[in-house]
Amino acid sequence: MTNASGFQGTVENLKKIVPQLEKLRPEEIRQFNLSVPTVISTAMRIWKAYRTDEGKFPETFSTKAFNPSDYKDFPERVGALWHLDTQLKQAVDPKGDVDGILTEIVPLHVKFGKAAVYVWGNDEELGPIVADIRAGGGHMDKAGDLTRYAALFEEHWTQADGNCNVVKEDLAAARDLSARLIDAMTAVPASEITQLKDTRDRAGEYLRRAVDDIRDAAAYIFRNDSESLERYPSLYARSASKKKPSKVDIEAAAPQPAE
Repeated sequence: MTNASGFQGTVENLKKIVPQLEKLRPEEIRQFNLSVPTVISTAMRIWKAYRTDEGKFPETFSTKAFNPSDYKDFPERVGALWHLDTQLKQAVDPKGDVDGILTEIVPLHVKFGKAAVYVWGNDEELGPIVADIRAGGGHMDKAGDLTRYAALFEEHWTQADGNCNVVKEDLAAARDLSARLIDAMTAVPASEITQLKDTRDRAGEYLRRAVDDIRDAAAYIFRNDSESLERYPSLYARSASKKKPSKVDIEAAAPQPAE
């Protein structure tokens, strides 16, 4: 299987980097709160630019600060993430009360969406993440959305607490409903889905580190060359197809005070 980036998404890719994934401590692994297709597209652009400029990196950085050999497995990092994400999607096979669970999910999903736009809609880093979560449409997207919203609010709770109508109990409810929906929709045990998601998050973290490292190095090398630097996009950059929320949009999405 080959994705749109040209990288191979196979179990062989995953096997090659499993030792590196296993070295990641649980506290180092952030839930992969980004769209996998978007990440792969960005990673492809950065890798292509890096290979073009490869000679400039070791000339500028000592091996202690930036060692090009650390990123030779970049294609495998991309392929492993794509393979794992595909496996998660292929595990779907409705077998439970999906409609009933969705009835519970929809109001909470809407609540999270409006609050997230209100708090972070114009935030340079978090705004694109909020927009990406809101772009999902399928049932599995709903399950993933709730988990991503819960992770987003938990990680940035100091900004959200008191500034919107989301409360701590909503985070627990989101994770519970997400797990119930996944269990209702999957033909494999929930424990296997949990393990697959953990491995996907590890692969996402491992790729994200390479992307961020290379981009940070490029930001230093090409700090006075904006044209060259543009070839190294941020993993968190807003897609050109997504409209930046206006003040009117944000005010319309703002949680209304209880009467």
